[in-house]
Amino acid sequence: MKQIIPFAHDLLAQSITTGSTVVDATLGNGHDSLYLNELVGPEGKVIAFDVQDEALQSSKSLFEQHGIKQVEMHLKGHENAPSILDDKGIHEIDAVIFNLGFLPGSDHQVTTSGDTTIQAINGLFPILKSGGYIVIVVYPGHEEGQAEKNDLMNYLKTFPANKGDIAQYKMVNRSDKAPFVVYLYKK
Repeated sequence: MKQIIPFAHDLLAQSITTGSTVVDATLGNGHDSLYLNELVGPEGKVIAFDVQDEALQSSKSLFEQHGIKQVEMHLKGHENAPSILDDKGIHEIDAVIFNLGFLPGSDHQVTTSGDTTIQAINGLFPILKSGGYIVIVVYPGHEEGQAEKNDLMNYLKTFPANKGDIAQYKMVNRSDKAPFVVYLYKK
């Protein structure tokens, strides 16, 4: 049995190879980008987004500790990712991860929201390669996280089955407020 984050990372590893282009939609403290960077190697691209400068600074420090220079960070919300990728001439990506909620150790009032997360998914799914994953770690343990979970799950229930498969990984013997993974597989 895998814990939530290792499970999410294992899914990503299924569609990422050396040279892949991937998106970390919620940079946070940089741990997902660090993992993605290992998968894509020096020829690949990790493009990360966060709305808090604190997240970029924390991640920059982590990357420096590991000698990583190729993670491209943007001080923008993930809803801006599709247009930024388009401006860079990137029209296909191999995988995306969202780690929703708030930045650990920071202001819990600054959180992701259902509206922007859905907007980002709608913009990134069309450029996701066939066989790629969008992996979303959901944290419903706080008020905004619960609202975001509800919005996200209602949206995903309407997602066209002919375009992608969507599954959920969660611990059944945990509270409804425990984190879980939802993942979209593009057909």
